[in-house]
Amino acid sequence: MPNDIEQMLSENVHYEIVPADDIHGWNIRLLEEYPETVISFGTISFDAIEEEDGYISFNFSIVSTPDPDLTTEDLTFQAYVGRILSAVIEKAITEGTMIAKDNETNAILATEDMLEDLHAEHQSGADGITEPSDQ
Repeated sequence: MPNDIEQMLSENVHYEIVPADDIHGWNIRLLEEYPETVISFGTISFDAIEEEDGYISFNFSIVSTPDPDLTTEDLTFQAYVGRILSAVIEKAITEGTMIAKDNETNAILATEDMLEDLHAEHQSGADGITEPSDQ
């Protein structure tokens, strides 16, 4: 049975992160197992179970693929996409670039630098909005 290191997937080897049409979004282009397939993640949840480690649940869609038979219902594909997601999350945590929201408290969970960047982005986005006048 392969160990964790053999199971690890790496950016720019197994997948790459590419810009999405949405300015705040990113897609994942698969490079090896499902070459040239591009996926997009939707909701990602970390669900804790009492006295257990919990699990990650997620949804995703296929943005494009050269394989006309590939679907999100394919269990082998789902497992591979889950491994990609794990690698992306692990890298974001390691690099301090992950931003998450607690659904119960709405608290934003991120490093101070990421919170400052998020606040600055929000402020700069608001600067371009003009209020209608009463003329």
